[in-house]
Amino acid sequence: MIAITRHYPLGFQLPSVRKFGSDTRASVVIEFAFVGPLLIYLMLNIFVGAIYFGAFHKLQHIAAQAARASIAGADEDERSSLVRQSLARSLEDGTLLPASAISVTVASLSADRRHYRVSLSFETQALGLRRFPGLATVLPATLISSYDVRSGGL
Repeated sequence: MIAITRHYPLGFQLPSVRKFGSDTRASVVIEFAFVGPLLIYLMLNIFVGAIYFGAFHKLQHIAAQAARASIAGADEDERSSLVRQSLARSLEDGTLLPASAISVTVASLSADRRHYRVSLSFETQALGLRRFPGLATVLPATLISSYDVRSGGL
Protein backbone atom coordinates (compact mmCIF):
# COMPACT_ATOMS: atom_id res chain seq x y z
CA MET A 1 0.00 0.00 0.00
CA ILE A 2 1.25 3.42 -0.90
CA ALA A 3 0.75 6.28 1.56
CA ILE A 4 0.16 9.69 0.07
CA THR A 5 1.08 12.58 2.30
CA ARG A 6 0.73 16.25 1.62
CA HIS A 7 3.24 18.76 2.75
CA TYR A 8 1.82 22.19 3.50
CA PRO A 9 4.13 25.18 3.41
CA LEU A 10 4.90 27.01 6.66
CA GLY A 11 3.40 24.30 8.80
CA PHE A 12 -0.21 25.02 7.74
CA GLN A 13 -2.52 22.08 8.25
CA LEU A 14 -6.20 21.77 7.58
CA PRO A 15 -8.22 20.89 10.68
CA SER A 16 -9.78 17.51 10.74
CA VAL A 17 -13.53 17.23 10.38
CA ARG A 18 -13.91 16.08 13.97
CA LYS A 19 -12.16 19.16 15.37
CA PHE A 20 -13.95 21.62 13.08
CA GLY A 21 -17.18 21.67 15.11
CA SER A 22 -15.42 22.30 18.41
CA ASP A 23 -13.06 25.01 17.12
CA THR A 24 -13.98 28.32 18.83
CA ARG A 25 -11.01 30.47 17.84
CA ALA A 26 -12.99 32.90 15.63
CA SER A 27 -16.32 32.89 17.44
CA VAL A 28 -15.84 36.39 18.87
CA VAL A 29 -15.22 37.80 15.40
CA ILE A 30 -18.37 36.20 14.07
CA GLU A 31 -20.43 37.47 17.02
CA PHE A 32 -19.10 40.99 16.52
CA ALA A 33 -19.93 40.82 12.82
CA PHE A 34 -23.58 40.36 13.79
CA VAL A 35 -23.78 42.55 16.90
CA GLY A 36 -21.26 45.28 15.99
CA PRO A 37 -23.34 47.14 13.38
CA LEU A 38 -26.34 47.12 15.71
CA LEU A 39 -24.28 48.60 18.55
CA ILE A 40 -22.82 51.28 16.26
CA TYR A 41 -26.32 52.17 15.01
CA LEU A 42 -27.58 52.38 18.60
CA MET A 43 -24.70 54.65 19.65
CA LEU A 44 -25.26 56.96 16.66
CA ASN A 45 -28.96 57.23 17.51
CA ILE A 46 -28.11 58.11 21.11
CA PHE A 47 -25.69 60.76 19.85
CA VAL A 48 -28.26 62.26 17.46
CA GLY A 49 -30.95 62.21 20.15
CA ALA A 50 -28.62 64.02 22.55
CA ILE A 51 -27.97 66.74 19.98
CA TYR A 52 -31.71 67.23 19.43
CA PHE A 53 -32.34 67.27 23.17
CA GLY A 54 -29.60 69.87 23.65
CA ALA A 55 -30.99 72.02 20.83
CA PHE A 56 -34.50 71.88 22.28
CA HIS A 57 -33.24 72.69 25.77
CA LYS A 58 -31.33 75.71 24.48
CA LEU A 59 -34.36 76.86 22.45
CA GLN A 60 -36.56 76.67 25.56
CA HIS A 61 -34.03 78.64 27.57
CA ILE A 62 -33.77 81.35 24.90
CA ALA A 63 -37.57 81.55 24.57
CA ALA A 64 -37.94 81.97 28.34
CA GLN A 65 -35.37 84.76 28.36
CA ALA A 66 -37.09 86.46 25.43
CA ALA A 67 -40.49 86.21 27.14
CA ARG A 68 -39.07 87.78 30.30
CA ALA A 69 -37.50 90.59 28.29
CA SER A 70 -40.76 91.28 26.44
CA ILE A 71 -42.63 92.17 29.64
CA ALA A 72 -41.09 95.66 29.55
CA GLY A 73 -42.66 96.42 26.15
CA ALA A 74 -45.63 98.80 26.05
CA ASP A 75 -47.06 97.64 22.71
CA GLU A 76 -46.66 94.72 20.32
CA ASP A 77 -43.93 96.36 18.21
CA GLU A 78 -41.81 97.18 21.23
CA ARG A 79 -42.28 93.66 22.61
CA SER A 80 -41.20 92.17 19.30
CA SER A 81 -38.14 94.42 19.26
CA LEU A 82 -37.22 93.42 22.82
CA VAL A 83 -37.64 89.72 21.96
CA ARG A 84 -35.32 90.06 18.95
CA GLN A 85 -32.70 91.92 21.03
CA SER A 86 -32.84 89.22 23.70
CA LEU A 87 -32.53 86.54 21.02
CA ALA A 88 -29.47 88.24 19.54
CA ARG A 89 -27.82 88.47 22.98
CA SER A 90 -28.58 84.83 23.75
CA LEU A 91 -27.14 83.58 20.47
CA GLU A 92 -23.89 85.59 20.61
CA ASP A 93 -21.88 82.52 21.61
CA GLY A 94 -22.89 80.81 18.36
CA THR A 95 -23.07 77.30 19.77
CA LEU A 96 -25.55 74.74 18.46
CA LEU A 97 -28.30 77.11 17.25
CA PRO A 98 -27.59 79.45 14.34
CA ALA A 99 -29.67 82.64 14.48
CA SER A 100 -30.62 82.30 10.81
CA ALA A 101 -32.63 79.12 11.52
CA ILE A 102 -34.79 80.63 14.30
CA SER A 103 -38.03 82.44 13.56
CA VAL A 104 -39.75 84.65 16.14
CA THR A 105 -43.48 85.26 16.64
CA VAL A 106 -45.01 87.63 19.18
CA ALA A 107 -48.81 87.50 19.01
CA SER A 108 -51.59 88.86 21.22
CA LEU A 109 -53.96 86.31 22.71
CA SER A 110 -56.59 88.72 24.07
CA ALA A 111 -58.40 91.82 22.85
CA ASP A 112 -56.77 94.13 25.40
CA ARG A 113 -53.29 92.91 24.27
CA ARG A 114 -52.15 92.29 27.83
CA HIS A 115 -51.98 88.54 27.24
CA TYR A 116 -49.57 87.50 24.48
CA ARG A 117 -47.44 84.58 23.32
CA VAL A 118 -43.73 84.60 22.53
CA SER A 119 -42.92 81.70 20.22
CA LEU A 120 -39.59 80.59 18.75
CA SER A 121 -39.30 77.90 16.10
CA PHE A 122 -36.04 76.34 14.98
CA GLU A 123 -35.50 74.54 11.67
CA THR A 124 -33.51 71.43 12.56
CA GLN A 125 -32.04 71.22 9.07
CA ALA A 126 -29.44 73.72 10.34
CA LEU A 127 -28.03 71.03 12.66
CA GLY A 128 -26.89 69.06 9.62
CA LEU A 129 -28.10 65.69 10.89
CA ARG A 130 -30.66 65.20 8.14
CA ARG A 131 -27.84 64.65 5.65
CA PHE A 132 -27.62 61.03 6.75
CA PRO A 133 -30.97 59.42 5.92
CA GLY A 134 -31.78 56.38 7.99
CA LEU A 135 -29.40 57.37 10.78
CA ALA A 136 -32.13 58.13 13.28
CA THR A 137 -35.72 57.05 13.02
CA VAL A 138 -37.64 60.03 14.43
CA LEU A 139 -36.24 63.45 13.60
CA PRO A 140 -38.59 66.44 13.89
CA ALA A 141 -38.33 69.06 11.15
CA THR A 142 -38.91 71.97 13.54
CA LEU A 143 -38.54 72.52 17.25
CA ILE A 144 -41.03 74.98 18.76
CA SER A 145 -40.97 76.63 22.16
CA SER A 146 -43.71 79.05 23.26
CA TYR A 147 -44.36 81.04 26.42
CA ASP A 148 -47.59 82.83 27.29
CA VAL A 149 -47.16 86.12 29.13
CA ARG A 150 -49.81 88.11 30.93
CA SER A 151 -48.59 91.60 31.75
CA GLY A 152 -50.08 93.52 34.63
CA GLY A 153 -51.75 92.13 37.73
CA LEU A 154 -53.57 88.87 38.24
